[in-house]
Amino acid sequence: MVQKGFILCILSTGSSKLISEDELLIITNDYDDIYGNRTITYTVTSPPKFGSIMWKQAENSTQEISSFTQNMVKERAVLYAQTKPVAWSATDSFTFNASCPPASLQAYIFNIHISYENIGPEHRSALCTNTGAVVAEGSSVLIDKSKLDASNLLGKLDEAERHFYEVWYEITSPPLHGTIVVGEKNLTHERLKFSQFNLHKHGIIYVHDDSETTHDNFTFDVWLNPKGKLAQRPQNADYVVSEIFNITVTPVNDRPPVLKTGSPRLKVVKGDTVTLDPENLYVEDQDTPPEELYYTVISKPKNGFLALEGQLNKSAITFTQADVNHGRVHFVQKGEPSSGVIYFSITDGFHRPLYKLFSIEVENITISVVNNTGLTLLQGQTTVTLTFEHLAAVTNEKDAFIKYLVTGPPRHGSVMVMEKPVTYFDQEDLHTGRLFYNMTDLSSSQDSFEFTVFTSESNLTNQVVNITVRPLIHLGEHVRIPDGIPVKLRKDVLDATELASLSASDPIFEILEPPKHGKLVKVTFDLGGASHSVESFTFRDVEQGRVAIEENINFQTINGNTTAARYNVTAVHPLNDSFVFLLKASNVQPAMGEFVYLVLPFDPITGKHILSEPTKLPTYNRTTNAMSPMYPPSHLDPTTRPHRTASKLKPRNRWGNHTRSRSTVPHVPRTTMGKLDPSPKNTLVRMESLPRPASDPLLIILPLLACLLLIVILVVLILVFRHRREKRAHPAMIQDLTGNPGEDILARGPYLGQPERSLAVPSVIVTPLTPSCPGSPVLEEVHDAALVPAVSPFLLCTWSPLDPDSAQQCSPATPPLKQNQYWV
Repeated sequence: MVQKGFILCILSTGSSKLISEDELLIITNDYDDIYGNRTITYTVTSPPKFGSIMWKQAENSTQEISSFTQNMVKERAVLYAQTKPVAWSATDSFTFNASCPPASLQAYIFNIHISYENIGPEHRSALCTNTGAVVAEGSSVLIDKSKLDASNLLGKLDEAERHFYEVWYEITSPPLHGTIVVGEKNLTHERLKFSQFNLHKHGIIYVHDDSETTHDNFTFDVWLNPKGKLAQRPQNADYVVSEIFNITVTPVNDRPPVLKTGSPRLKVVKGDTVTLDPENLYVEDQDTPPEELYYTVISKPKNGFLALEGQLNKSAITFTQADVNHGRVHFVQKGEPSSGVIYFSITDGFHRPLYKLFSIEVENITISVVNNTGLTLLQGQTTVTLTFEHLAAVTNEKDAFIKYLVTGPPRHGSVMVMEKPVTYFDQEDLHTGRLFYNMTDLSSSQDSFEFTVFTSESNLTNQVVNITVRPLIHLGEHVRIPDGIPVKLRKDVLDATELASLSASDPIFEILEPPKHGKLVKVTFDLGGASHSVESFTFRDVEQGRVAIEENINFQTINGNTTAARYNVTAVHPLNDSFVFLLKASNVQPAMGEFVYLVLPFDPITGKHILSEPTKLPTYNRTTNAMSPMYPPSHLDPTTRPHRTASKLKPRNRWGNHTRSRSTVPHVPRTTMGKLDPSPKNTLVRMESLPRPASDPLLIILPLLACLLLIVILVVLILVFRHRREKRAHPAMIQDLTGNPGEDILARGPYLGQPERSLAVPSVIVTPLTPSCPGSPVLEEVHDAALVPAVSPFLLCTWSPLDPDSAQQCSPATPPLKQNQYWV
């Protein structure tokens, strides 16, 4: 059973509303009654208070009833008529019983809400009628009381006062795509007012402006105004209702379709299938949807055909713009290299067709290498993976399988796929990381191999992959070298410790390109510390400070500005210099590197660089991975000595503590030479003069002699101090002995003015327990235990002469005596 009740909006006494199956429905459980032969009857047992239940008959006549059937409700023949006046709102109801022999239902109540305000379930309007209007594009429509009626506002007044008021409207916002006409007045630029009486008698007219729009509206205020008085909107907003009147515009096909793609064309690769989209072909018609814009192929191209989705092997003759918009139209290229043209027509079914040409351009299949960065091996490393980051090729051939053929194998190694040397590999091997290069000949610092990349339709030959060995060394960055003085190269700027540990040898630096504006010099001890230019040196020479850079640019100061006389370089923009070296070591490949630095003018008086403002320094020397375990270099100011770390105090072998195997050497990224760092640090390399290298024997002997001299002086001072202390202690003991004769001898201790003996021989004071003359003790220094009388009682006292401040310990005892013990 469905029984909801409904809401009745009344305009005046006598308003009515149909009761539909949405509000009242009863069904039975007789599923065999498929023809509806069973009749459900409603009997009104308690009629409504403010109206009646009516039966709507033919010719709109009505008859009051007290019973009706479900079929009458289904046929919309039962209605509720409000016959008695009510206030602004009221609630009415009626009670009924339902029966369908032999079944019946108990009494039910059907509720009816009566209101002058339209407060239906959708709450679209507070007015009794505000349905809006529908108008054809460019036409007009009459708005009368069937579309707009606010007479229900009179229900807010008492029934006796309703005859003295009337309903007035004022349009507050006119329509955007049309005008409102009331009588002879055309509402375009004014706030038009009209009454409900005008709507009942003449209505108002909306005229569309023939624009390509589908919707319009205007807003209005409505209120109750006394009859015979000037229509004026009340100041109190509670008495005003504001709403919107919507207008639906039905498009009229009065414009032909327009081709928006000025020159329809399509590029397709030979033998490929391409989908058309609105960028290739697009027609617009504001009056016609895309589903009704039809294309008809008049002339087919010779190099292919158009086909619809799911039927790519069948040529399509007609399709719509909607098919193009949704990617359902394809062009199938048959393989001919020539271009073609499609001649077609476009129509909306109303206007004359539009004829256009559609060009088809066929492109040849090509292949190109988009990435060939080469490979880099860290010195000591023999195997490296070849991936997309190093080598990649692309082709315009659809679903192509790209292959690589090694036409020139590497000279010092081999290309391998999963530990197997190969001369052929494909794109999938690069993608999965199964391709490797393995260097077997460690005599060269570089290698390469030549290859051809190809597909079934194209190929690219004479391509080369270069392989470079990167030196296992840590080069200092932002290094500044003063002009005119030799500066030693130390480990903080040229550190090959890890290479020395890995190879168990002393790495050798062979100079391939010396500095452009200076030279590398080496100190020889056999010539008295003289230096000479070198073409090679070892890492041990660097550790011992035997190698230095000597720049000679001849900076000069002219008018307060420092310049390089030969190269016209200012101090603000210092000169770059470098030297290229080949780093060699046992059991590893040689590797070429470059050490880059800046040359600045140097003032020998102040010992500082001459710079008028901060200088941006290059960051060339990057030869090892940031995660390398080598010690980082310390770039120090000439006035600052390097801090000694704890690692330098640990035992280490000749070349350091590194014992890493060849397989654990980290992979190193490529080095970028010749680029400037945008924000480098202004740091200096530690400068040392070159008269004597750090390994000169005199530099070792002189500190040892100085330490020995200090030790001798310290011993002499200690002996003098002790001698003076002993001399001060002797007169003090004699004064204590003569100045206090009446004191207890035991309380005075051992300092009694006796002649002081050597600190090496113990000495004691012997005092009898019962002196013969109190106040005048007999003191005797005992040097031998045999002198002590054996018949007298004595105290045995022990005292250390090496510690005069120690307490004297005495106790009664009898002979014999032990060493360093005396009777008192």
